[in-house]
Amino acid sequence: MIVIQALVCGAYEENAYLVYDESRPDCLLIDPGDDLPGLEKALRQSGKKLTDILLTHGHFDHTLAAAPLKEKYGARLHIHPLDTHMLFSPGAAAMNPSVCRLPFAPASADAPFPMESAFGLSVCGLEFQGIHTPGHTPGGVCLILEAANAVFTGDTLFAHGYGRYDFPGGDLHQLMKSLKAVLSLPRGLTVYPGHGEADTMEAIAARWNIK
Repeated sequence: MIVIQALVCGAYEENAYLVYDESRPDCLLIDPGDDLPGLEKALRQSGKKLTDILLTHGHFDHTLAAAPLKEKYGARLHIHPLDTHMLFSPGAAAMNPSVCRLPFAPASADAPFPMESAFGLSVCGLEFQGIHTPGHTPGGVCLILEAANAVFTGDTLFAHGYGRYDFPGGDLHQLMKSLKAVLSLPRGLTVYPGHGEADTMEAIAARWNIK
């Protein structure tokens, strides 16, 4: 059985996701944000070893715990190459230090996602299909886990909206193209967004009047 545990992090209530196959000893985190104690507690309770960190994009609220977790557990860090620079610059990561618990710590991406518009990724015995979804950031990605009927959309698509495009590197035209691609995914998927509640692709597409 595949477990997906949502962990709400920081003042922006960002969703990190702990994901693992119960039959295996390893696990991954998607978008570990500004709550290192909470993330480590979840890891301890799972009894799994963190081997991989997957980032849907480089904004601070999705990445602040990536560096300390990578250092402590030796986890591989995955991010799209077009967002790599955000891991080294709080300004590029749109950091708001007035609301953060964790300090900004640089982190190197030792396992970047491929540059292709669609790619495969095998981690922790799980097969992901990634799609490049720029618009919120240049290197935004969505990650489909077909075995769990799940797609992790970061800040590209929410249950009731979509991500901002007024940050540096944001682009409304690209975001609309990305949303069109994501909203064409199978209706049986559950959308796990970067903020807010999860919902089915069917329900979200219906709100957009997409059949």
